[in-house]
Amino acid sequence: MADLYASNSGFLLKSSTSSWSDARDNASADSAYDSPAGGQQTYAMAVLYSSGRGGSTYTIRRSFLWFDTSGITGTVSSATLKIYGYGSGTSDVIAVKSTAYGGDGSASLVTSDFNNFATGSGNDYSSEISTWSISGYNDITLNATALANIKNNDVLIVCLMEYDYDHQNQTPGSLLDVRSGMYYDNEPGTSKDPYIDYTLQTGYANDVIGVATGSIGKVIGVATASIEKVIGV
Repeated sequence: MADLYASNSGFLLKSSTSSWSDARDNASADSAYDSPAGGQQTYAMAVLYSSGRGGSTYTIRRSFLWFDTSGITGTVSSATLKIYGYGSGTSDVIAVKSTAYGGDGSASLVTSDFNNFATGSGNDYSSEISTWSISGYNDITLNATALANIKNNDVLIVCLMEYDYDHQNQTPGSLLDVRSGMYYDNEPGTSKDPYIDYTLQTGYANDVIGVATGSIGKVIGVATASIEKVIGV
């Protein structure tokens, strides 16, 4: 197992008194926090809805992270995104694919990154996380899509978003305040920084005469984990 720490992380905020869609689908956030003050934020992945004499207000916050995966060229058999919680844990969370940070980590997080993410099959990097700790690391198991992108791309860019309303695009029907907080990479030290804990596959990766390698324990008495090639292949 190995650890890969985030190269950068931050959050974006969008509020609208016009409509839910104006808040959720807007091409630009109101504010970008590329290096959040103190390195933490209570409203990291959040949806808020309020209504009063001044009308209704919808607010969405999303967090973004990017990882330099250029040094990972082997097949990743498993990976867990580790996020240290902070402040509040009332929203469900999901990790999805993003093209923020210039798409390759070359730029800072900016307001126009707000809608630079995709959801659904081939884009979701995890399942819904329904519990959120604010006193330790939250483990987000990354799926096969994320594992392949870690291996095949030089960067992995992740959007962490609230699940029930933001990801599912469900308009809040009543007053709402759901939020989960986290620490970012600029918090002092590294003891609470976001990182990916990953494991590389060992041995050869393809089937042998139609038999999955996971079903083969040894070849001529040698453990498959110690075999990289068979007759030079």
